[in-house]
Amino acid sequence: MAAEKPYRRLPLRELLTDAGKRARGLSEQISNHLTARAADLRELSRPIRRRSHYPTLLALLNSLQKLFEMQGETDEMADYLMRELDEIREHAKRERLNRK
Repeated sequence: MAAEKPYRRLPLRELLTDAGKRARGLSEQISNHLTARAADLRELSRPIRRRSHYPTLLALLNSLQKLFEMQGETDEMADYLMRELDEIREHAKRERLNRK
């Protein structure tokens, strides 16, 4: 992603298209991956377990670590999308001022 064009050089249509793709990606990340990691952790920590009645501390730590990693990735995706949406808003403001 380091070779991407700066936001200000992209036309508004490309910014909107890219923001839409990133929003769908973030939605997929949350609905499929993050909830799966949370469900795995819940399965290990609930009183009645399906797999092992006594999961190891290492299994709990690994599950928690995976959840934190997924949360970090999700936060990065959300931050990037928010920066892009802010640039779209600024771009729209500039266009509105230029038309007056």
